[in-house]
Amino acid sequence: MSTTPMVARRRLQEEIEAAMERHASAAEIVELVIGSGWQPRPLPDPNSEYLEGVLSNGTRVPIEIRHSMVGHRV
Repeated sequence: MSTTPMVARRRLQEEIEAAMERHASAAEIVELVIGSGWQPRPLPDPNSEYLEGVLSNGTRVPIEIRHSMVGHRV
């Protein structure tokens, strides 16, 4: 039985929250996300950058870095 995206997302959120409680570094949180194998959306976002990560079992996975869209008021 495979994990649904919503369950995987909730599990990742719980792991990140636990890491933040123990004052994990940014690098440790990035490794946690990479190690989770979280998958990118089916259609790439043109406002994102993509990197390649490696899971602990050696599997290579894409990592999506979404750029925030911030509006500036003048």
